[in-house]
Amino acid sequence: MHYDLILKNGTLVTPEKTFRADIAVKDEKIAFVGSPDAGITADEIYDAEGKHILPGLIDAHVHFRDPGFTEKEDFESGSMAAAFGGITFVADMPNTLPVTSTPQRLKEKVNIASEKSYIDFGIFALLPGKTCEMEELIKAGALGFKVFLGTSTGDIACPPAGVLVEQMQAAAELGIRIGFHAENTEINSHYTSLCMKMSNNSGKSGEGQLLAQARPVISEALAIQNVICLAQYTGAKIHIHHITSLYGTLLIEEAKEKGVNLTVETCPHYLFLDANMPKAHKVYPPVLDEIHRRALWDALDRGVIDMIASDHAPHTAAEKAQPIWEAPGGLCGVETTVRLLLNEVNRGQLTLNDFVRLLSEAPAKIWDIYPKKGSLLHGADADFTVIDMNRKSKISINELHSKSRTCVYDGIETQGMPAATIVRGKFIMKDGCLTGKKGYGALISPVL
Repeated sequence: MHYDLILKNGTLVTPEKTFRADIAVKDEKIAFVGSPDAGITADEIYDAEGKHILPGLIDAHVHFRDPGFTEKEDFESGSMAAAFGGITFVADMPNTLPVTSTPQRLKEKVNIASEKSYIDFGIFALLPGKTCEMEELIKAGALGFKVFLGTSTGDIACPPAGVLVEQMQAAAELGIRIGFHAENTEINSHYTSLCMKMSNNSGKSGEGQLLAQARPVISEALAIQNVICLAQYTGAKIHIHHITSLYGTLLIEEAKEKGVNLTVETCPHYLFLDANMPKAHKVYPPVLDEIHRRALWDALDRGVIDMIASDHAPHTAAEKAQPIWEAPGGLCGVETTVRLLLNEVNRGQLTLNDFVRLLSEAPAKIWDIYPKKGSLLHGADADFTVIDMNRKSKISINELHSKSRTCVYDGIETQGMPAATIVRGKFIMKDGCLTGKKGYGALISPVL
């Protein structure tokens, strides 16, 4: 049979196995996986000798700031950075301007992304105040719903407790998952005020610790415990975004053992950064101490944490250069996550199979777009991330593609690099060059 594209001589990787095979594409779908000597032909042949072919990697937590804050990022620059980072699908958060909270606003954001994005995308909707709008948002293509239990960029208020119970009951009936930014605003406000007073006498010394104390671990733990209780009562499927702490992982593990339909993610900055580092890096929730960082790696190893996402949250360099209490919270990561984690694979911290599970299969299953995304199964979208596990490089802020000229990993040397990013059978990035077209990316959701 004749195909549109064949990737030859590569090593395929799934969460379960690693094996040599050719893989071929027809009409944007995976149409063949088999022996390298099968004698098949195609319009285009890519020689993946010495490289690994993964199901397209997913970043299910990005803030592309479009619409409303496009001086920081937009779907064009953000999706380009993602493609260079080996990402084939992103899920954008709703705290834009206007907030993605109604079917009309969702459709407007989809139109913007459809015109600009190089890669496929999903859109989270803010959990609407009127439960009758939830089904309309799902039909319009919402990937899932988002709730800010604690304030973050955009200062979106948490729903009143009674309303949230009703919303979660409705979500349970509709079968769609709700993601939570798990912090407690009252605790954060109280301790931030205290820490701001303390910092007046300490200058820049210990700013990382002050940021951690300003939004303390109990803030996350209390929020997680609260939403677990609500999930038990309502039967809703829930997801905890960007978990940071030992105590959070213990609560998650206990809830999973009790049968709560609960998934959880963490982010590279919580795995690699530390509150005691010489330079403070402001993000919400904050970077914590070494004990929590180690606990997150342990939770990943034991399967307590289901996936990794970047929480790519760009701001301008001028904004991030402000004094610590005035600077906005958020770090870039969509282009560096894969490189940082592949380096850990080479160091033996993760297996490549676990890497595929955490960044491809699990997020696709969690947000109900599997096996269309996140798999190498026959008939799935032909999304592939081709990686060179041997290539060494140094992360350089001047070579990244986000509008934001900020990167906390600038100068870090890594081993393991995306060599090609393929979305529905089309090369978007190949050998360090942008080859895709703006506007190629398509909306993906559980109902589309």
